[in-house]
Amino acid sequence: MLEEVKEAAAEGLKLPKDAALGEMLLSFVGSRSVTVENYRGILFYDEETVTLKGRRGKAVIRGRGLHIDYYDQDEMRISGTIRSLELGG
Repeated sequence: MLEEVKEAAAEGLKLPKDAALGEMLLSFVGSRSVTVENYRGILFYDEETVTLKGRRGKAVIRGRGLHIDYYDQDEMRISGTIRSLELGG
């Protein structure tokens, strides 16, 4: 219920939903890199899988030769050969 109110408020105020609702925002550059904003933490990381915690679930990025180029409290960039993205709870 509260999430529906937040979503309606964001729409009414013309705010970006990712920022207003705290959703992860993933921006891909082909299959070579992804920038992730609004993540909460790194749950798992190796050369084939990066699992990130988000506000409403997690994102699993799979590929080959994955590495985290940089990360801070606001965003991170992952490079390598990205093969798939799974979103879930």
